[in-house]
Amino acid sequence: MKLVELKDTKELEPFKDCHVRFIHSENVSLAFWKIKANGVLPDHSHINEQVSVVTKGELELTINGVTKKILPGMVAIIPSNERHYAKAITDCELTDVFYPMREDYK
Repeated sequence: MKLVELKDTKELEPFKDCHVRFIHSENVSLAFWKIKANGVLPDHSHINEQVSVVTKGELELTINGVTKKILPGMVAIIPSNERHYAKAITDCELTDVFYPMREDYK
């Protein structure tokens, strides 16, 4: 068993007003985001399937041109290689799970 204190992991700011901490297992990556209102995760795609859970605030998520408002307790599933981006409507927190592991953030 491996236990990780999130506060002990390195915080990154890959995009303005978008802060994230990553934890990697052998097969998956978890990303714990804190995004300020109007912060944007730019349009992109990746080979990883992504599951996103908003835990605080409101997030606007666009997948292949379809935009939805994601609220706490909602889960978005983004298939592999689907173009997507997100914009924080309010200050928000979300957790992303990626399979397979995100090698680019390891």
